[in-house]
Amino acid sequence: LHMIFADATRSGVLEHDQGSILAGVVRLAERPVREVMTPRTEIDWIDVNADLAEIREDIENSPHSLLPVAEGSPDKVLGIVKVRELLAHMVAGKAIDLRQLMKKAEVVPDQLDAMDALRALQQSEVAMAMVHDEYGHLDGIVTPVDLLTALVGQFASDQDEREGPELVERADGSLLVSGAMSADDLADRLGLEYGEDREFATVAGYVLAVLKNLPEEGESFTDQGWRFEVVDMDGRKIDKLLVSSAE
Repeated sequence: LHMIFADATRSGVLEHDQGSILAGVVRLAERPVREVMTPRTEIDWIDVNADLAEIREDIENSPHSLLPVAEGSPDKVLGIVKVRELLAHMVAGKAIDLRQLMKKAEVVPDQLDAMDALRALQQSEVAMAMVHDEYGHLDGIVTPVDLLTALVGQFASDQDEREGPELVERADGSLLVSGAMSADDLADRLGLEYGEDREFATVAGYVLAVLKNLPEEGESFTDQGWRFEVVDMDGRKIDKLLVSSAE
């Protein structure tokens, strides 16, 4: 199906955005939730014992409408609060009791299919779930925004303009690709198939999975009719690749 959507997009049967979204729907059904979640290290949260000043600071520093409430660290999530309810209490001058305001935090396993995670969110009290590994440790959180991002790719507003575009088509038809680009976005563009057991999310991860080692600048390989050359390394990070037809 990925190849069909890619061919239809290239031939003009589908607009590029339409093809990307259709491919994203199929892709979402194939991916475990751990590949689309917000990782633990990027979670904004509120300590259940925080005072009013600390709660206000946490709200001001986070763009999110829902925040996990935890005891001491994100590993001990007790529930989830709606920021608008906290703000309403502040405006009204009411005391804030996080334990009283928080809603139940749903828990999903990290291997759950992303589409099943979406169904769990639809049935939960709030649109956020904790993602746990097989040992019960917190891996991250998942929200409808995470799933939508996986569906249509990174929103332009989330991209750092200083890093430049993730893909540039050159005059000779080759592509200059960032290692940080979504591997799924590249698959949609080139018609690549990764296999169900893939464990990477970025183009750099794809390169490492193929080569089985950290490459040097100038190293190249071919895969599924395409030639990939590592043209820039930033220390141990794969920064840029040049992609061209292998035919």
